[in-house]
Amino acid sequence: MYPYCNMSEFPHSTVVTVPFGEPRLARIASESLQVDRELSGDKVVRTISVDDANLVVSFTANSLRVLRVSINGFMDSLILVTRTLEAFA
Repeated sequence: MYPYCNMSEFPHSTVVTVPFGEPRLARIASESLQVDRELSGDKVVRTISVDDANLVVSFTANSLRVLRVSINGFMDSLILVTRTLEAFA
């Protein structure tokens, strides 16, 4: 799943799937969100991909706390992106 992660060091993971109305919007969201790197890159790995009209985000982290913080930060950015898409797309 994460070829460059040692799963014993990053034992906690989750996948978040966000449906968009069309593949174009999912791609725009993906490209907008990929530019922001994880602040704790040594503690969490995030991968973003698009599957048809779905944005698929995988997180793996070394602790549940880091996983939660990473997901919360990502959700804040996702809300901003989706509101911008609603206003302009």
